Amino acid sequence: MVRSKSILLFVENDAAANRLTAQVLHPAGYQVERLNEEAELIRRLQNQLPHALIVDASLSSKTVHSILKDFPTLPLIYYTSQINSEEILQQVQKGFQAVLTEQDDQVQALLTINRAVQHQEDWQKWLQHEQKRHTQSLEKRVEDLERLHRIGGKISASLNLDQVLSEVVTAAVELTDAEEGNLMLLDEESGNLILRAAHTKGEQKTNILRVPIYDTLLGEVVRSQKAVILSSKELTKIQTAFLVRSLTYVPLILGEQSIGVLGVYNRQREQIFSEYHQRLLEALADYAAIAIQNAHYYTTTEHERQKLQTILTHVRDGVLVLDKDLNILLINQACLQAFELQGQSCVGKPIDQVVSNQDLLFMLKQPPAQWLKGGEIRLEDGRIWNCQLTPIAEVGLAVTMHDITHLKELDRVKSEFVSAVSHDLRSPLTAILGYTELIGRVGPLNERQQEFVRRVQASVQGITALISDLLDLGRIEAGLDARKELIDLRPLIRQSLENFNNSLSEKDQKLEVEISPTTPRIWGNAVRIQQMIANLVSNAIKYTPKGGRIGVRAWQEDGQLILQVWDTGVGIPPAEQPYIFDKFYRASNLPEDVGGTGLGLTIVKTIVEDHQGRIWVESTPGQGTTFTIVIPAAELEEASKS
Repeated sequence: MVRSKSILLFVENDAAANRLTAQVLHPAGYQVERLNEEAELIRRLQNQLPHALIVDASLSSKTVHSILKDFPTLPLIYYTSQINSEEILQQVQKGFQAVLTEQDDQVQALLTINRAVQHQEDWQKWLQHEQKRHTQSLEKRVEDLERLHRIGGKISASLNLDQVLSEVVTAAVELTDAEEGNLMLLDEESGNLILRAAHTKGEQKTNILRVPIYDTLLGEVVRSQKAVILSSKELTKIQTAFLVRSLTYVPLILGEQSIGVLGVYNRQREQIFSEYHQRLLEALADYAAIAIQNAHYYTTTEHERQKLQTILTHVRDGVLVLDKDLNILLINQACLQAFELQGQSCVGKPIDQVVSNQDLLFMLKQPPAQWLKGGEIRLEDGRIWNCQLTPIAEVGLAVTMHDITHLKELDRVKSEFVSAVSHDLRSPLTAILGYTELIGRVGPLNERQQEFVRRVQASVQGITALISDLLDLGRIEAGLDARKELIDLRPLIRQSLENFNNSLSEKDQKLEVEISPTTPRIWGNAVRIQQMIANLVSNAIKYTPKGGRIGVRAWQEDGQLILQVWDTGVGIPPAEQPYIFDKFYRASNLPEDVGGTGLGLTIVKTIVEDHQGRIWVESTPGQGTTFTIVIPAAELEEASKS
């Protein structure tokens, strides 16, 4: 006897409802609940479903339709007082599961109700079974996806190609429940597929080690880039002595090229592989392709890194790379030896905590605009290195250092030789010049002899000027004029220009002077600054035609002194402008009657650099030339020293 099962009654006739309850339902152990309002009935059903619902014609068709739609598993029994086969058929067509009539006896009515209740129970059991079956399938797929996710994580974390490929094949066998699997890669040299990883559940071992890509199923997968599923109750020969009952092959594709095949086999079992298994293998094949690509990139990068490391280790120049905060990113062996840092861990540390060389640290503290100039640093062992600082976007700063000790020594020897020779030449040249002046006093000279004497005197004066320039250049380069004081440039400019009044008058040239009242003072050597201005103005006068214009401007800008000397002369060809500061260089378009030693601009540049400044030229042939000099103001110098 079924107990604790509930029945809802929605029957308008009290006598009929009482008879069903007392004579049929209660004796059978059913719990009965009677309702009279449709709204209350709907709320009751939404709260908890009974095992069956018995209604009569008092329940509207709209509510019946709503119950059948919202509660399809609820057995709905129609009660009527009339035995009318046509009405019974209509109610069944509406969706009622059974029909009770007033004429049904107790046994027949109970059988009708029990069948309806049993049908509901069978339906619920079937739903639970299907739910469990689908849940297990979903759980299996979720487990498969989690396994794929773990493999993807391992591939991202590992660069060991053999280990990753072995993991992929093992996962392929386990996810498809296959007996064995393998992964083969295409060998570009031989054109064959070579076994790279294999896994088997049993004792058998795969004997597929090398497979050609032509006239083979594996080769067809590589060429067509399409997966293959093969199933058969009979054994099928894939290769000599290799028989299978079912298999799945998927290509490994990198970019647009096939690079291998991933496959699983069943050689004993008759289990077939599905499209779902194929999709799993395709996902694993993508992981394998990614692993191969990562390994290739890593191998290439590591090879290049080792090559770069070898080059930096053995190169004789010092190489130092700093980040934006001046922390060491890279330092080669030459730098370690130069700064006596052997055996120390330097990478990642601030440069000022590792290197104590003050010349280098001072250069690094300069504004980035000054880095391009580079400079020289003196090591504790006496060597001198030329140091170049190169900003690198997104990295920081590269410092390259070259040992120029031997060049400095050669320069010193050269300077000493030039000085010695210059001193030795001055005396005989002075004597020659003196004797040429005395020749006319001894006796009269004809016009041609006088011309020869003038030419000798001009040549001696040119050689004497050259010697003077060489001696001046040697003194500046040797640092003999290192003493500097605080000087005002304005009176120096005026004094220098007064010496050229006669030259300007002879060539009918106009001099324009613009000196700002705020022109700053500088730390410098007054004699050399006057020499610098004189050389530039002298050149402007010499290379500007009669009636031309010459100008001198001075002002302050961004804490620096700006000095310009300009003219409307012959100009300098663009191709020759980079060389005009070289020793003994003279432009090709200069007038033949204008002399010079070719050292004037070299001396100017040397004086400017000795005052921590910069000089450059802007010139257009036929229109004129402008020399611009930038020297730090005294205030800026004092701030950097403090």
